[in-house]
Amino acid sequence: MRVFLLLLALLLAGCATAPERAPVADIAAAWNARQARLARLETWSLRGRLALRTAEEGAHASLHWVRRQDVHRVDLAGPFGGGRVRVTYDGSGAELREADGKVHRDASVQELVARATGWWLPLEGLNYWVVGLPAPGAPAQRALDPWGRLQRLRQLGWTIEFLEYVREGGYELPRRLFIRRASPEETLEVRLVIEDWAVR
Repeated sequence: MRVFLLLLALLLAGCATAPERAPVADIAAAWNARQARLARLETWSLRGRLALRTAEEGAHASLHWVRRQDVHRVDLAGPFGGGRVRVTYDGSGAELREADGKVHRDASVQELVARATGWWLPLEGLNYWVVGLPAPGAPAQRALDPWGRLQRLRQLGWTIEFLEYVREGGYELPRRLFIRRASPEETLEVRLVIEDWAVR
């Protein structure tokens, strides 16, 4: 019995100290390959939790986001926005439907959500950030981790930190993001935890 316990202890110690995977030899090449592959990922869905904070207030919501090519459907539920709202948008504009059936429309999804909920969410950039990519066509400063993944990104006035990744459907996708925008008028912090990914 004592021999068994000793072997078990050694086995557990070995598991606890198992090394992480080695960094890639060429980070830039790994990033280029990763970026090209993720750019083709146009059908996915995620479920998670969203927390927003300014110096004066905070809010939380559950989030269900479905993307099918250029069509997005974002369901937000909880204290954020005063209840459940559904946002749909594509290249032609955006629509927000409240739980009581009221419908609002705007050419900009960000303007629409801000007007209806009081919070400015960077949805047009977040569409790309959630999969670990910079938004195309906008200047960006990036820092990569030892495996060629985004670690930090500055774009569209926001700083995005990629705190954790998860494997899903052959991809490594962000699981936790911390997004911050600071201006002389206001600082806004967004924390996103993705609990479930589905990709096709």
